[in-house]
Amino acid sequence: MPSSTQVSWVTVRDPREQAFSIAVLEGWKTYGGLFRFSPVDARLVVDMTSPDGNTNIRVGDSTVPPYAVPGPFLRPGPRVAAYASGSMFATKYGHARFGSMCQGLEVTRSQAMAPRYHPAGGGLVRTTGGEAYFTCTKNGAAMAAYVYAETTLVGPGGPGSNWTVVALGSMIGPAAQATAALAMLQHCGESLAINPAWMQMQMQLNNQAIHQIDASTQATIAATNAAVAHQRAMISALQNDSFNDVINGVSLKVDPTTGQQYEAPIGKGGPQWMNGNKVVVESAMSPGPGFTQLQTVSH
Repeated sequence: MPSSTQVSWVTVRDPREQAFSIAVLEGWKTYGGLFRFSPVDARLVVDMTSPDGNTNIRVGDSTVPPYAVPGPFLRPGPRVAAYASGSMFATKYGHARFGSMCQGLEVTRSQAMAPRYHPAGGGLVRTTGGEAYFTCTKNGAAMAAYVYAETTLVGPGGPGSNWTVVALGSMIGPAAQATAALAMLQHCGESLAINPAWMQMQMQLNNQAIHQIDASTQATIAATNAAVAHQRAMISALQNDSFNDVINGVSLKVDPTTGQQYEAPIGKGGPQWMNGNKVVVESAMSPGPGFTQLQTVSH
């Protein structure tokens, strides 16, 4: 494989939304573009395979979603995972991506590093970078693989936080050509240019989504406050009713056979019975035929 300075490069543009341009290797099998999963979830991938099929270089990956950090009410699953720093994600991604492409995959080195393409930030928004190197064999030949990743965490890191892979590059090829392949991957990554017009459009979509979330949140808060106020009013009214009943020496009872409610004398607190003439008798046992035991209405 020739070095990155000896190969021919061609600049291509995203065919879907004209979101970006990138330099790709002339004569290599290339596919990719921007794949949109929602107004705020757009993912790019550019995948290149050498003419002999032995080397593969990839920038981005449209199969990697944004993640929410799990919590008591959000279990790990699709799009829900504990935060992974750049180096941690590079290692995990390498195992997932290369595991089926070669045999005996092993990590030879994994390290954190300052992010190259995004500011590290701090506080509740921070980005970490990292890389991982791998070795394996394919059809008996020694292979080398590599992943570079940057992940951005929004939030303290626990439940309620979210994180995204904001930069990702990977390659696999014959060990003897690993240095050249790494140089090509770096050249591709550095050539990636986002279309400013597309970025402005995406920011508008993000702002619209934020406004919708804000509006939905405000509506939810208002509805919740109204419901809480209504509940409190009902509880207060019930408590007042109960207090008034005690003051008036009566308690609210219901005839279970008809569902009709009555105010009956509180008496001594024992079972109360009523007949068709609405005569109320307090007794441990039924006073006789025609009497139905009343039940206390719970406030």
